[in-house]
Amino acid sequence: MTRLLLAALPGAAAPTDAPTDASTDASTDARGDTSDIGHDAGHDRGGAGATTPVEQSLTRLARALRDAGHEVVHAGQDVEERVVVAAAVQEDVAVVVLLAPAAYDAGQVVAALAAEAGGGPTAPTDAGTAQPDDEVVVVTAGPDEAADQVVRRVADRLAGQAAQ
Repeated sequence: MTRLLLAALPGAAAPTDAPTDASTDASTDARGDTSDIGHDAGHDRGGAGATTPVEQSLTRLARALRDAGHEVVHAGQDVEERVVVAAAVQEDVAVVVLLAPAAYDAGQVVAALAAEAGGGPTAPTDAGTAQPDDEVVVVTAGPDEAADQVVRRVADRLAGQAAQ
């Protein structure tokens, strides 16, 4: 099971597959996600009160990532880059997934994570880097991506990292 950090940066827009309100998602009720009995509501998926489109997107993305076998640490909405880096280091995650504005460049997060890991500069690739095994993979999700596309990109990036 891969441990990953999920966060929405300031200015992030909800992906196009996000519902307009929590009642449109059949797997939730007034208490939150009922398909995941035993998990602390709010710890890894945004909580039962996810009312904004970005909060709902984080909830749906967290659920999709969890369903794909990942352990999700939910950092929340409007999280600054420095907080993302600190949380990624503290939680010892292998992947950081950022819900970000459309034209976002993850280079600063990648560089900060590499510096924290004691690594030097690395060549950027798909919103991340060609990284050694001990470095964190960074994947950004834009407003036009469905949750299953993000899950697939995370899997592809992890497979690419394992092949190196």
